[in-house]
Amino acid sequence: MRIIVGGMNHESNTLNPIVTGEEDFAVFYGYAMLELGMFPYYSSTGIIETLKAARCKLAPTVLARAVPNGVVSASFYQRIKNAFIQRIKNALEEGPIDGICLALHGSMKVAGLGCAEGDLAAAIRKLLPDAPFTAALDMHATITPDMLASIDGFAGYKTAPHTDCRETGVHAAKMLLESLSTGRKLRTAYRRIPMLIAGEKSESEAEPMASLIEACRQAEQKPGVKAASFLLGFPWADDEHNAASALVTTLDEPALGEETAQALAEAFWSRRKDFTFRVEHYDSLQALKTAYTAVLEQGQAPVFVSDSGDNPTAGAAGDATDLLEQIMETLDTADKLPTPLLYSGFYDAPAAAVCIKAGAGAVADITLGGNWDTINGKKIPLRARVERIVRGFGPYKADLVLVSFRNLRITVTSKHIGFGDETLLPALGINPKDYCLVAVKLGYLEPCFRSIAARAILATSRGCSNEILETIPYQKVRRPLYPLDKEAVFEKA
Repeated sequence: MRIIVGGMNHESNTLNPIVTGEEDFAVFYGYAMLELGMFPYYSSTGIIETLKAARCKLAPTVLARAVPNGVVSASFYQRIKNAFIQRIKNALEEGPIDGICLALHGSMKVAGLGCAEGDLAAAIRKLLPDAPFTAALDMHATITPDMLASIDGFAGYKTAPHTDCRETGVHAAKMLLESLSTGRKLRTAYRRIPMLIAGEKSESEAEPMASLIEACRQAEQKPGVKAASFLLGFPWADDEHNAASALVTTLDEPALGEETAQALAEAFWSRRKDFTFRVEHYDSLQALKTAYTAVLEQGQAPVFVSDSGDNPTAGAAGDATDLLEQIMETLDTADKLPTPLLYSGFYDAPAAAVCIKAGAGAVADITLGGNWDTINGKKIPLRARVERIVRGFGPYKADLVLVSFRNLRITVTSKHIGFGDETLLPALGINPKDYCLVAVKLGYLEPCFRSIAARAILATSRGCSNEILETIPYQKVRRPLYPLDKEAVFEKA
């Protein structure tokens, strides 16, 4: 069997003014995606490994991934789409194509276009009108009519933080193989749930998500149900299709799919008031004060403070300064900490460039923040010592800099990358366990931080990933939508 494989993964925050372009993406074309693109935390890796194990012949297209950011450049997306389509055409010239399996996000938005996944899937479906087509999706996918019309079967992540990406790719590939081996068509039932959830209220190990995900797993035990997923939409995308949903894919049993999707959607809606922050949470100043008390008076360490409103892995700019402003206002207290306050970090290419030019050991006059998110950020001047420099870090080839100012240590990056990457701090020679207070631009802590945190505090800071959804000035989402509208009603099918 010959299978088209590829992937396109980006979570687009429409509140962020950055336009995500080619320089922000890691792109693998053709056979390079079967070699260089095989990262263990990609759903595409699970797809490729499963299809190879089944002795399928793969027709690789494109694998494009970027850290969540602002909407994607229209010209860059068009080039990626054209590359997908041309490689599929080339594969068709070599012989018949039996199926398609893609690793997608589901909330990638393109400037002037909207949903990228639906647009790409519709174009592929025109070339291959009858081939079974499955996709692995992020839990924060936004389902659109074009996606439902073009793709037969969907498997969504079941964990947040997302630790089952590879397994979800395996799931999508196995559905495709079963459809091909039996000759039965995959069919997907969809139910829109009129609500959005801040990411930090939907951790899969906490209630109510733990029980709801278990309901999906139980549904998948029914004969005929191949996948059951809750997809939560992406709360920082102002888009007409944005909402949570229940998706159920069956092997040619549409009535079973409709019944199961309806039951799951009703169960989700019934728990809407149960979605709350798992950890203690305060505004930025109170979060800092609580952390200082935990360290200085209670002897706790390390204490983590999440700068949740400016979380790059939720598409925020990474240069909002709400929390930094509060740190600067409380420097006298920060100076009393038994170790420096570690802050990871800031996306600030100009500051990184100044530090690199000055060199390790030099003192440099820089400003931090306010380059992109000028609503929630301003330029904070610092005369900082350059402690360490790392060039070309990670798949996006970012430059990393560690600077010090009084009793602060701050990481600065030249590119928009995530600060939850477990390899970022070690690359700079930093072990976060050695610091009594760690501020990080994240929402829920990634496992590498959660496993060592004596205490986790979430700062509901200002930024493009503002966790208080009711304060976001949405213009395009379809209302009523809970919790923006407390009177929202779930319409039963």
